[in-house]
Amino acid sequence: MEDACDTGPFGTAELEFPVSFDLRIIYVLAGGATIVDDLEAIYRALAVTCSMIQGVAKPGAKYGRMGSRLRFESKAQMYATYEAIAKLPYVKTAI
Repeated sequence: MEDACDTGPFGTAELEFPVSFDLRIIYVLAGGATIVDDLEAIYRALAVTCSMIQGVAKPGAKYGRMGSRLRFESKAQMYATYEAIAKLPYVKTAI
C-alpha cells in the first residue's frame, strides 16, 4: 500500500508542460510599491510568458492581491519563478 507521504500534493497526478494558470500573490502594500515592475523583471529574466498582471487593494488595507496569467514551459522554469517571487521581501504568499 502506498503511503500518502510518498505522493505529491495531487496524488500521483503530474503536471504536463507547457502549463498556463493564474498565479496569485498576497503582499504587504507598504513595501510592495514596485511589485508590478519586480514581477515583470522576474518573468522577463526567466522567459516566462505573462499575458496579464492585475492587482486589487482596498483603501486602508494592509495587504494587496496581485494576479498574473502565466505560461510555463518546464517544471524548472515554474520552480525558479516561485523561488524568485518568494525572495521579494513584501510577498507573503504565492499560489
